[in-house]
Parts: sequence; structure tokens; C-alpha cells
Amino acid sequence: MGRKDKSEERRKEILEACYQVVAKSGLEGATLKSIGREMGVAPSLLMHYFASKEELIQSLVDFMIQKMDSTFLERMEQIPTARERLELFLEKNLSFELPDAVDSKVFYGAFYLSISDERVRQSFRRVYDHDRAVISRLVSDYAAEAGIRDLHPDLLAIQVVSLIEGLYLYKVVYGNSRELRAAVEGVRQMIWRHLAGPVPVAK
Repeated sequence: MGRKDKSEERRKEILEACYQVVAKSGLEGATLKSIGREMGVAPSLLMHYFASKEELIQSLVDFMIQKMDSTFLERMEQIPTARERLELFLEKNLSFELPDAVDSKVFYGAFYLSISDERVRQSFRRVYDHDRAVISRLVSDYAAEAGIRDLHPDLLAIQVVSLIEGLYLYKVVYGNSRELRAAVEGVRQMIWRHLAGPVPVAK
């Protein structure tokens, strides 16, 4: 039991070091040597925990999910009403607080790899499957609480993920411009109209 716990702890340390190296130098700079240097250990040590750089990147995707979740899931579970939980989720995303929890170099570097590497693509699907499941549950709970019928939580989850992803890509390319903020407010209102609820005031 203790040996397994130490192994998991070491894997987390390696993933954190990998994350930091990719954030500074991009994926091309994330060699076993540079990751080992970040940790202050010999690169050969990493091979005891990850068989290859590809396996390390696959695990890095799950590491990113945990980073994003830690910014809001615990707080969200303490909120009493389904509407407030949904508001919090949308606010965290539309203010870019949640996407910004992961460095864009790391996220889109791994995303680029997923285009050509099926194993990384499978890992990346877990990111979107996770987000869709969270949104679908939030929408289902909200619809039940508000007595709203004919919502399709799974379909709406895909739409919300696509809208947020598109806005964030725009922010990465153009920065947090006035036009982007106006677009974000329009998307916020569009989502709440679709949910058949009054538009909450942006905080």
C-alpha cells in the first residue's frame, strides 16, 4: 500500500514538472532530460514511471482535468440550488477563470498531438467527455428544479462546450478584447434563453 502511494505521488511530481516545462518551452522542449532537470533528478528515473514521452503526455491530459476541476468542483458541490450551480459553472467558464486554470501552451500542445496520435486523442476525449458529463448533470438538475421540459442536456452540453472553446480560442489569438467581452455576454444570454430562464446579471 505504501509503495503504491509513493509511486502515485512520484507520478504526480513528474506530471507537474512536465506541465511546467511545457508551459515554459512548449511540447518540443519537453524532453525527458528537461523534465528531469526541472525535478532535479536523472532522466532515467522518469522511465520507471512512464515508458515513453507519449505515455507521459497521455497522463498529462488527465492531470489537466484535475487542475481545472480543483478550481470549482468542490465549491460547486456546496451550493444548494441547481440554478446557482449552473450559474457558477457558466461564470467560471465565460470569465475564462476555468480555462485559464490550465496554461494554453500545455492544453493546445497536447491537442495538437491528438490530431496525429490516436492514443493522445483517446486521452483528449476524456477531457471533453468529462466536461459534457458535468454540464449535462448541471442542466438536468436545473431543468428538474425549474420544472422545465424538453431540454436535451447531452446535446446542450456539446453546444456549451463548443461555444466556450470557440471563445477561448479567440482569446488566445486576439487577447481579452472589448469585442470578445461583448461576444461573451451575447453567448451568456443565448445560453440562458435556450434554458428558458431569466438572464442572470454578470458578476
